[in-house]
Amino acid sequence: MLGVFRYKDRLGDRLVLILRGYPCSWGKCTFCPFALEQSTNISRIMDDNRRIISQALEILGRESIRRVAVFNGGSFHELPYDTVEALRPIAMGRMFEVEERSEFVTLAGLEALVYYYRPEKLIVRVGFETADERIREEVLRKGMPDKEMYRLSRLRLEARERGLPVEIWTYLLFGMEGIPDESVAESLKKFRELFDGVIAVRYKKYLPHHPRPKPVPEWLAQLLEEEADLVDWGGDQWVIGQRKGEEQ
Repeated sequence: MLGVFRYKDRLGDRLVLILRGYPCSWGKCTFCPFALEQSTNISRIMDDNRRIISQALEILGRESIRRVAVFNGGSFHELPYDTVEALRPIAMGRMFEVEERSEFVTLAGLEALVYYYRPEKLIVRVGFETADERIREEVLRKGMPDKEMYRLSRLRLEARERGLPVEIWTYLLFGMEGIPDESVAESLKKFRELFDGVIAVRYKKYLPHHPRPKPVPEWLAQLLEEEADLVDWGGDQWVIGQRKGEEQ
């Protein structure tokens, strides 16, 4: 799944970079497969990411793409500095999206990212997944209590008051056993009130010990398509894992 991907969808014409990162500092979410692509080998991380960033720069040099997203199966703040620095020409003057766990998102941190990258807009995606704290903590084991959800909702307003071009978006997980469809609908409504954007993601099982997927009723699919900013239905292109024999 590592690499550069082109999309033209509800969010516009955009480029998505999937980078290799260090293992997630939390690493306890019951449904997450990204440990399969993470590494503790700093040389490998930097080499892979330099190659991917170089490919992205070639595309951006030929085409006028104003929105770029960078993901690494964890938090942006957990990337090595070599990668963070190499991303500057990609982020500058564009809508620049990154992914973070909630504890990494602070006002000082947002100011630093805006100062360093000079984006047209910085969009920070956070995976709260559900507005139901019991499901988030007992079923998903996210380690993000409600107080973090409300803190970030306030933080985005504080950033705006300081004139920072920052938005905070959240993911909404659906199609997984343990998350009732009615709860997904309620979470969507709550997230629309608290955050600047909502990306609904259909759950996909990657490992044997992961929760089981479940069908998505037509009424929920329609609601998500109408009310979420983007619905990621998954697909064969999102193949997460590594080739047999690859070194971590």
